[in-house]
Amino acid sequence: MSKKSCFMGFVIAIVVIMASFVLHFTPVTRPVSIIFRAMQNPYIALSAVIVALLLLKQKYYWLLMLGCGLFIVSLIQMFLIGGALISAAVLYKVMAFLVYAYLVILIRHML
Repeated sequence: MSKKSCFMGFVIAIVVIMASFVLHFTPVTRPVSIIFRAMQNPYIALSAVIVALLLLKQKYYWLLMLGCGLFIVSLIQMFLIGGALISAAVLYKVMAFLVYAYLVILIRHML
């Protein structure tokens, strides 16, 4: 991912999220709120940042991050939180994992 496309994706995401909150567009605001709540979980945050830094130079970075996200979130859900593995909550936690991976790449391009 190039520096320009990474930054433009970030700007577009921020504009869409802000406009959705201003216009009270619930199909966007509800998932964003759930993902932000999932991002507050320290297990997800720490594991996502560590895995993102370890896999930073890999060719299929996003595919690897998606697989690692599904695996790690499933482990966290089974052993630490408890509950069903097949639920929307797990998918939102995987999205939070991928948001952390994206932020690691964005910070790397900024430095």
